[in-house]
Amino acid sequence: MKKLSLIYIFYTILIGAFVGVVAALFIALIEFSIHIIWQEVPAILPDFSFYPVIVGLVGGLLVGLIQTKVGAFPYTLHENMAEIKKTGRVEYKNRLLFTILAAWVVLSFGASLGPEAALVGIIGGLVTWLVDHIKMDIQRKETLVNLGILGMLSVVFLAPFNGIAEDLDQDYQNQKLPRWSKLCLSLLVSLSGLATFILVKGLLPLEKGVFSIRVPEISWSWLNLAYFLPIIILGSLFGIYFLFLQKAVQKLFQPIQNKILLALIGGVCIGLLGMVSHYFLFSGEHQLIEITKEIGDYSFWLLLALGLFKPLLVAICLNTGWKGGMIFPAVFASGVMGYVTTWALDMHVGFLVTVFVAASCTKVVGRPFLTSSILLFVFPLQFFPFILITAFLVSLDWKNWLTKNLLKSS
Repeated sequence: MKKLSLIYIFYTILIGAFVGVVAALFIALIEFSIHIIWQEVPAILPDFSFYPVIVGLVGGLLVGLIQTKVGAFPYTLHENMAEIKKTGRVEYKNRLLFTILAAWVVLSFGASLGPEAALVGIIGGLVTWLVDHIKMDIQRKETLVNLGILGMLSVVFLAPFNGIAEDLDQDYQNQKLPRWSKLCLSLLVSLSGLATFILVKGLLPLEKGVFSIRVPEISWSWLNLAYFLPIIILGSLFGIYFLFLQKAVQKLFQPIQNKILLALIGGVCIGLLGMVSHYFLFSGEHQLIEITKEIGDYSFWLLLALGLFKPLLVAICLNTGWKGGMIFPAVFASGVMGYVTTWALDMHVGFLVTVFVAASCTKVVGRPFLTSSILLFVFPLQFFPFILITAFLVSLDWKNWLTKNLLKSS
């Protein structure tokens, strides 16, 4: 596999296009369901303030039944990636339809989670099925499945460099292709996937995403640099808080073995917080644009509650069977908390909010290249160098670094 054949390049482009179409159709299905459940149905009902709780209970019952009767679907991002690393594929037999069904329920009924975890399972399974029908050696097939996942990461965040970033973050010792060949194929599958995704999305009534290149005029201040390191520390602490809640809630719910009861608890929490604010519902991708435009209309205490309790709801969802992705809600919660942290500053805080989000999300995602490539398409382009610097400062193992340097100096 030292050289790339034209047929292999063709298959890479084909898989990218396949990924783009599947992702667009799945997201369209979810947005259509959300519109029906959360807008059309309430519009024909009398004023019913407890409607979010009812939806949460119905969703919880469905999630619980899927967990007990079928299995622990959909698998998390880490579970799917671990399977790919171990076997070189994502199994689809007796699993793919259940993954689609479970993901549809979780995302449609208001879980504070993103679609990326479900899409890894769905696209990974479909790409594995496609590759199984191609006459090719096992090593090449495993690489094509991996490329399909990289293409999905680019498509779901509308960022062509996400596949490359994910590839750069990985330990490359066990890869089947030379690094530069793999990077070229990662870019190729990302561009192919994005092209078909945008094409299909343009034909469907989908909401506008938060991800795009922005180059607005920026008001700079020397005070920004003075606050740079303190904001990195605060953002890192918020990322640690986000991850801490995952472990704390897991321990809290560990004694409860009944999966239906767990799912109902998750549904009630979704409904109750949904009654407080619709920003607690769903992944937060589309709400980030809305709340940013209207940030001055919200009280400090509401924003603080969103920043603190959105991660809690994510943890509750993940530990009660409502499984999905954390990246979208992490970006949203970090953005809101960034505004809270800089609330008292009488200056342009866009730069500091960006640094806060970069620090927090690097802690949550754990991969500096991937985090930076995602945030490149969220915040103004002028901030990208500082996003990169922040991501790598946060990802450094400071304990080992300081130990080594102190030993050298002594």
